[in-house]
Amino acid sequence: MTATEYRKPLWQKGITAFIMLAPCVLALVAAWQFSASPHRGELWYQLTVLAFLLVGIKVRMYGISLGFHRGLTHKSYETHDWLRGLFLVMGCMSIQGEPVRWASDHVDHHRHADKEGDPHSPEHGFWHAHWGWLMELKFERDINPIFKNDALAMKVSRFTWFWAAVGLVIPAALGQLAGIGWWDGLLWGGGVAIFFANQGTYWVNSGAHTFGRRDFETDDRSTNFWVKGPLGYPISLFLAWMTCGETNHNNHHAIGHAANHGMFKGQLDPSARMLRLLEKARLVWNVRWAKPEDVERRQRELTMTPEERKEEALRLHREKREQVHSMR
Repeated sequence: MTATEYRKPLWQKGITAFIMLAPCVLALVAAWQFSASPHRGELWYQLTVLAFLLVGIKVRMYGISLGFHRGLTHKSYETHDWLRGLFLVMGCMSIQGEPVRWASDHVDHHRHADKEGDPHSPEHGFWHAHWGWLMELKFERDINPIFKNDALAMKVSRFTWFWAAVGLVIPAALGQLAGIGWWDGLLWGGGVAIFFANQGTYWVNSGAHTFGRRDFETDDRSTNFWVKGPLGYPISLFLAWMTCGETNHNNHHAIGHAANHGMFKGQLDPSARMLRLLEKARLVWNVRWAKPEDVERRQRELTMTPEERKEEALRLHREKREQVHSMR
């Protein structure tokens, strides 16, 4: 497809704008509803609303991080179909589109990171990377053959909007059962949670290619969003928590297949922690961990000239061959 063929028609732009702005409106409605509620001063109500919000965010972000990103796109681990399907369904509840198209866009992002062909680079403006690109790419864009041949991912993708609706019905029903009412449950566990989860994902595309530090000298603008200072570090910590570690983005661009995006001291990575727990429970396996020696080697490789890199590859090949011979 050419760049022109990717452009959204006006009716699709309208639907996209609605999907993106509706959670923002619901967040404002939720704030007004909270201030007007007769229970606003009661601790049980405050804690219940907060629980709905935090659980709603984490369910969706684990779905994006472990389902769409580390699981589907990068194959960072293997698991049972039922658990893999659950993570993909959780990701659909964030209303970020079909898993297979999300993954296809992300492959293009890595292949052309911050160059022509990258669907969401700050090279075309910060807001283009954050929101604007979603207004430009039409719904029927190509699906990468890798994901087109993934029967489970395709099956979940066909019912994306059903799962998105389920992600709204569940908190509404639970809100009624919990005593805050279905409307508060829908607002806080649905609309507001979607708003924060999606802003976290958008921030990885924009902020984590603009601000922060670079622990690897990759050939793009990716950063690990860890900003210093009494205000910067709490914000960085919150975003790392909210995105399940996805703001360790420079690390991810350096070692794309790694299951752990937090590779240095102090880098929070909830998704990696979850995978370690699931690995101990034998619910995931063949997890592709980036070990300290892998990190050091990759840092060294990215500072090498092409000739030095070739020489290093030959050296490693010789060492591996010698190990094989010594085992015979």
